[in-house]
Amino acid sequence: MSKFNYNNEATLLAIRLRQLGDVLATLGALEAVKKSGLVRTIAFVVDSHYHDLLKKADFIDVLLAQPPSVRGSDGLTRFIQYVEDVRSLRAAWTLDFHSNPRSALITALSGAPVRVGFDVRVRKLVYTNVEPRAIHKNGRLIPRTSQDCALAIVRHIGIEAPARRLLTELKPEDEDVDEGRKALIDAGLDPGALDRGGVIGLNPGNPYPAKAWPDEHFIELANRLAHQGNHVVFIWGPGEKERVLSIARRCDPGALMGPSLPLPALPGFLKHLGCLVTIDSGLKHLAACTRVPTVTIFGPTSPLEWHMGGEFDTYVYRGLSCSPCRLLRCPFGSPCMGGITPEAVMEQIEAIDRLKEG
Repeated sequence: MSKFNYNNEATLLAIRLRQLGDVLATLGALEAVKKSGLVRTIAFVVDSHYHDLLKKADFIDVLLAQPPSVRGSDGLTRFIQYVEDVRSLRAAWTLDFHSNPRSALITALSGAPVRVGFDVRVRKLVYTNVEPRAIHKNGRLIPRTSQDCALAIVRHIGIEAPARRLLTELKPEDEDVDEGRKALIDAGLDPGALDRGGVIGLNPGNPYPAKAWPDEHFIELANRLAHQGNHVVFIWGPGEKERVLSIARRCDPGALMGPSLPLPALPGFLKHLGCLVTIDSGLKHLAACTRVPTVTIFGPTSPLEWHMGGEFDTYVYRGLSCSPCRLLRCPFGSPCMGGITPEAVMEQIEAIDRLKEG
């Protein structure tokens, strides 16, 4: 028997399986759908890793995990039960914001009479309404942010949401902010520094080679910030500790390694930062959702596609003739990233400070 019983025609099934930045970029479209009054229930199929974080988005009513593997003695049984759960929603619309083979399969099995997805190879045959993944004009690609693509999908069901740059706000609870403060103090930050402000987060990540900003640049930036009286905290996630720790150890005394935190705890932690300096990453988008100022370093990816933020979110981008290339490795030594100097990043941090002052 299914665990859901939403037997009404005003249910929408949305699918965006993974990649934090893309998942967060989808929220604006879903929020617009809910505010329109067209649907009563929004069910969102997304990797269970994001479920606790997305509970902060009160316009999402049901969170579903990705379908289970059919491998193993009970794999087929679990998959059949999953399909029954999805079909029991009796969705009037299924919006596939991902349009990969797995999400297309869920769409096909959902039973929804209206199924919207992107124009991708054979998978487009699953959809009743197809949206171009990319738009070309006069032979040139017209860049769209991931959020713009999501808004284009919902227009197929009559939601005329305007283009937007500001991501949906995910506001942490007071207790989450308190826990974030405690985590910073436990990591070695002076409580007085939190009260005075001037805490800058640096997120080197551990990206594919073409997307990495040089370690030496992060070290120089951290030292410059510290010499100006700021408190520098390096932020890291799964698989990133070794690289980030190596960078932090080569900085002047005072640069801290941030704590290891689960994804749902990050908004409360980020709220204590005056600014986050980051490569183009999921953390950049989460900071924008938390309304924390960001400076993003772009190279092989384009800010025209991936810079979604507000008044206090800015970026540095050289815009070379070969950018954006989206290559994992650059045959020319990544001049788009290496050529961005710590001075250029400092200028953007100072510009944000001036905006804050009025």
